[in-house]
Amino acid sequence: MIKIKSIKKLRGNRYSIEISENDKIDKHILNENTLIKHSLLSTKELSKEEYKNIVKDNEYETLYLKAIHFISYQMRSISEVKKYLKKDTINETLINKIIKELKDNRYVDDIQFVNEYVNQKLEYDLVGPRYIKEKLIGKGIHFDLIADALLHYNSEREFSKIDEIIKNETKYKINKPYQKAYLSIKQKLLNKGFSPNIIESSLISHKDDIKEMIDENDLLEKEIAKIIDKYDLDNYEQKNKLIKKLMTKGYNYEVIKKHLK
Repeated sequence: MIKIKSIKKLRGNRYSIEISENDKIDKHILNENTLIKHSLLSTKELSKEEYKNIVKDNEYETLYLKAIHFISYQMRSISEVKKYLKKDTINETLINKIIKELKDNRYVDDIQFVNEYVNQKLEYDLVGPRYIKEKLIGKGIHFDLIADALLHYNSEREFSKIDEIIKNETKYKINKPYQKAYLSIKQKLLNKGFSPNIIESSLISHKDDIKEMIDENDLLEKEIAKIIDKYDLDNYEQKNKLIKKLMTKGYNYEVIKKHLK
């Protein structure tokens, strides 16, 4: 005989119930929806089939509410929700059933998700199309959906965002030789997912802006002063070694030669 021994209200629309079966006591935490669905508002006897359905329905309800809570904070892709649910169950059938209900209720929609994600990045973030694509792939979005959404990200938008980044990078004096500064900004733009050809074109157009913020002669003089005592400039090999060292730091060969005369 299976019998509900006690029902106790907990916080957050949850209930603790004790069920006795063959003198063995099992405790369950039920959601309010499960309790109401099976009319478990008072102690009563249960058939094995009823008990099985209560446990099954409660597992579904618990995971469904977890999924709702997960997507309430921010947009989520279907793949992200599945991964989240897999932390609590390996039952693929159960997960797919929950996903179907979420889709039917329009709580998850990958087409809407990818469009809103791309629009948000276009509106607020200084990142390129490759960055967005990689992030969406990581969220389990199909390549076709990504390609369609990124049609809105044209080269004009890329130039505009890169322009803003370069302006931010050249607001203040740059304590690097031009070549190092150029490569540093280029790498930053590549890491943000912009197209290499557009990066190159933008950097060329901003060449004077970058150079204006760099006093390369002053930087080179300070660099030479720090290490000059380690080299004998009358020795051809040592002088060449110093020149190579300064070149690896991004200084121009001709400028170095002038300073070492």
